Amino acid sequence: MSKAESQADVNQGPAPEPTRLPARGLLLLVLLTLIWGSNWPFAKVAVEEMPVIVMRGYSGTAGGALVLVLAVLAGQSLRLNATEWRWIFPTAFFNATLWLYMSGLSVSYISAGHTAVAAYTMPLWLFLISTVFLRETPSLGKWIGLLLGMGAIAVLFFRNLELAVGDWRGVAAMLVAACSWAVGTVLMKRVPWRAPTLVLVGWQFFLGGIPLTVLAVPAFMSMEPASVLAWSGATYSAFMGVSAAYWLWFKIVDMVPAWVASISVLAVPAVSLVIGAVVLGEPLGWLEILALLLIVGGVSTVLPRPRNDKAVSSR
Repeated sequence: MSKAESQADVNQGPAPEPTRLPARGLLLLVLLTLIWGSNWPFAKVAVEEMPVIVMRGYSGTAGGALVLVLAVLAGQSLRLNATEWRWIFPTAFFNATLWLYMSGLSVSYISAGHTAVAAYTMPLWLFLISTVFLRETPSLGKWIGLLLGMGAIAVLFFRNLELAVGDWRGVAAMLVAACSWAVGTVLMKRVPWRAPTLVLVGWQFFLGGIPLTVLAVPAFMSMEPASVLAWSGATYSAFMGVSAAYWLWFKIVDMVPAWVASISVLAVPAVSLVIGAVVLGEPLGWLEILALLLIVGGVSTVLPRPRNDKAVSSR
């Protein structure tokens, strides 16, 4: 290679990240959307016959253990350094323990579809936490996105006050879960992790599920025997909603930037709404559709975009 060609390569800089999924990636995305979208109806079936803490303790420990197995099969080491061990416990609490329990509590109060829509307010809370505590300067568009998300929450509150089977506590519980997920995400971004992300996810769900499993023992011993259908829902939530879904997620993130993948899975609440309506007879009217559109609009606004190459090169 000539000196001129070498200099041209330097001036061009690194190749831009792809923003379109290849055909294989689209197939994985469809599968992930169906798994995460159907996860909430399956969880709803489970919590109708067993205590939330039993179902979520099982989901966390069993799902996390399988993620760790998948990491080992992928040739990854499960070893963490001293700094990572110090931070894995608080991140496990926010990303797994509190998230699993509060989201399970939410789906026990309200429909699976409403739970899924409320769950996707997480990027809005992440944006708000980053603005307040990390001193990030948001654009006007991101504030508009937050307002759209707040509008979706207001619609869900109103809808659950209106429905005979609705309960505002379910929306409130999911907002706590989404905020917990956002705090855990901030911690993940601030800690200098060296272990692979799949390993960190496995440890977080496994360790985060242990307190729930311990606390679930009395409830498990005293609960009425659950049906095969209920245990199937809990098992699906553990092995598909946690293990398989996160494995697929990181496969997709390997193909495109995380912001592209995040926008791509915004169809998950729609899948939950449709499955909940068709299989469980849950409400699906214009208010649910309005809340979904507000969430999609708000989240797609606050999610980060790639930096402008011209702006970067001029600095």
